[in-house]
Amino acid sequence: MSFFENLEKLPPDPIFGLVKAFSEDHRKTKVNLGVGQYQTAELKPFILNTVKKAEAHLLEEEYSKNYLPIDGEPSFIDLTKKLVFGEEEDLSRIYGAQTVGGTAALNVGGHILYHQGIRKIYTSSPTWVNHNQIFSYIGFEIFHYPYWDEKQRTLDFTGFLDAIQEMPPKSALVLQGCCHNPTGVDPTLNQWEEIIALLKKRQVFPIVDFAYQGFGDGVDKDAAAISLFLKNGIEFFVTASYSKNFGLYAERTGALFCVTQGEEIAECVGDLTKMIIRRTYSNPPCHGGRIVVKILSDAVLRKKWEKELGMMRERIIEMRKSLVTELIARQTTDFSYIANQKGMFSFTGLDSSQVEQLINDYGIYLPKNGRINVAGLNTSNLPFIAEAICSV
Repeated sequence: MSFFENLEKLPPDPIFGLVKAFSEDHRKTKVNLGVGQYQTAELKPFILNTVKKAEAHLLEEEYSKNYLPIDGEPSFIDLTKKLVFGEEEDLSRIYGAQTVGGTAALNVGGHILYHQGIRKIYTSSPTWVNHNQIFSYIGFEIFHYPYWDEKQRTLDFTGFLDAIQEMPPKSALVLQGCCHNPTGVDPTLNQWEEIIALLKKRQVFPIVDFAYQGFGDGVDKDAAAISLFLKNGIEFFVTASYSKNFGLYAERTGALFCVTQGEEIAECVGDLTKMIIRRTYSNPPCHGGRIVVKILSDAVLRKKWEKELGMMRERIIEMRKSLVTELIARQTTDFSYIANQKGMFSFTGLDSSQVEQLINDYGIYLPKNGRINVAGLNTSNLPFIAEAICSV
């Protein structure tokens, strides 16, 4: 007898399962457009030079590997709070905690809201695959709001607003602050203002997932929607990740920011947050956070980091434009909508059967929803990929 005899094998993770399948494919022309990691023009992994320099400094300066506080290093929280919300804002009503990547920030934030009696949460259709898994495992009832207009290949803004209008008070809503995953489509600032006003009216609590700051229009411009939330005076959470913009994928470096009605409430939210963290992973790892602190606190490194981030952003923009050019050259179908998308990902409009054909016939790996990581493209594989897409 086994204590686990009732268990059955589960299907592989939609993203990491692709990585395994890709590694087992021996075709020389295979392409991985699945997992969301930046790659160079040679399709190689990439460590930022500023990260290497920060690590070199840490090697010389670091004097302890002692436990961090439950909610992380104060310097990390202070610097990343300013990165997300701006240097000039009054940040006293915001509690921040360093977390084990953006995923833990979402998990801890979800537990806070569940503790406060919220039981219904809404995610966009489509959304990052892990959103639904994280919140359903906590115990939330998951609902979806329209986001992607399949016919127009853009944001379904009317459907989005209509859905908010029907959301019950004291429910929660997951948004993405920029570079929406998987669609690459974001609301305009005017649309954000309408969204915020309606959320406030309906008493719906927003969680803003902010994993791609700097990959859309730049570090400050990508935070514009969050600034609108802050100026509106409502309470909301921001879950930030530094996997993409610092390239710290394996270091699991993130933050949860709880924007409240005042400093005293923020302290109480902080106490609850620390209780939840202590019961789950006790405290965060230090290395990734200290890299971020070193870069953001050093004016020279900060400037070089923003330049490197800009180079990554520009390569992705160029590859997205080139993909559209290659597709249009081969097919009369209008692919111009892809050029208007932002961030690391693009939504191709391919269905699951077409994706399966790309994997089986061409060795081009992407999730079933048709999302591609644009950083997986380069000038060498673009013609092959465009030809394959147009053939399925």
